[in-house]
Amino acid sequence: MCLKASYEPSSSSQVSSLEQNDCNQLLHDFEELHNEANKIFVLNNRLKGLNNWLENRVSQLEKEKVDLKCDVEHLEMIESNSIDCSSNQLAEKPCENYTVLKNQVKYLLKTYAKFTRGKANLEVVLCSKICVFGKARLGYNPTFNKKAKKFSSVF
Repeated sequence: MCLKASYEPSSSSQVSSLEQNDCNQLLHDFEELHNEANKIFVLNNRLKGLNNWLENRVSQLEKEKVDLKCDVEHLEMIESNSIDCSSNQLAEKPCENYTVLKNQVKYLLKTYAKFTRGKANLEVVLCSKICVFGKARLGYNPTFNKKAKKFSSVF
């Protein structure tokens, strides 16, 4: 469908050439518009995917925020209880020993880690050794070395 010109030229060949030029121009413009629409469609799909990912991330962060808020409230409650306990003279002794006990726990954890590493290394070394006294096991043949022939001449 081509649009006719608003004016009437004198010859019919001029009319057909103008209509052909208008149709070609319309077709070219339509192809450009179609290409731009495809680009926008692809970009829109990418942005929808990004939007979905961001919405999921926001919901995860909101859940994490609620969990952290509960943890803070719990810690504040524990702190307020420890402040109440500090007014008693009996409760002050555990508070004084806290740093000492914390250092002892760290020391014991380090010692335990060294012990487990040493134990693992010892097991590896012991497993790699073959018992010298185990010559009576299955498959041991004491005459095996005697059966080996030694050639005196070289071919």
